[in-house]
Amino acid sequence: MTTAGLARMNMILHDFPTANILSGNTLAAPKFKNGEQLRTYDYVVANPPFSDKTWSTGLTPSADPFQRFQWGEPPAKQGDYAYLLHIIRSLKSAGKGACILPHGVLFRGNAEAVIRTQLVRSGYLKGIIGLPANLFTAPASPPASSSSTRKMPPPARASS
Repeated sequence: MTTAGLARMNMILHDFPTANILSGNTLAAPKFKNGEQLRTYDYVVANPPFSDKTWSTGLTPSADPFQRFQWGEPPAKQGDYAYLLHIIRSLKSAGKGACILPHGVLFRGNAEAVIRTQLVRSGYLKGIIGLPANLFTAPASPPASSSSTRKMPPPARASS
């Protein structure tokens, strides 16, 4: 069964049979757009493919028309942050998102460490929940849930 088929089945099971499910490459050719911009949502919940090694196929991250990689370009062989950055860019200014990612996103260094630091410092990353191994049929490694929001925290006040 395809990912789109599973999504349709999930929507039917959750009493939302008219959900608009479209097949395609989420990163290279997003289907949900308003004109030439990504459509934005109040809530986004996602379970993207873990450590997608082909995430940049058909995409030039440095020239991304949707500005999803302003905090850095994920490694070529680890697409986890590419999907998370896409989700954040797809949130309305006060939108909230949740994303299931592999546990490695919490610890890997280099480009991912830079992106992770930027997300925390910006206030977009609100929480991380470590999930137990074998919660899903695949993968074998334990997942982590990332909670994010586009709403920026109030500016820090200078103490008197």
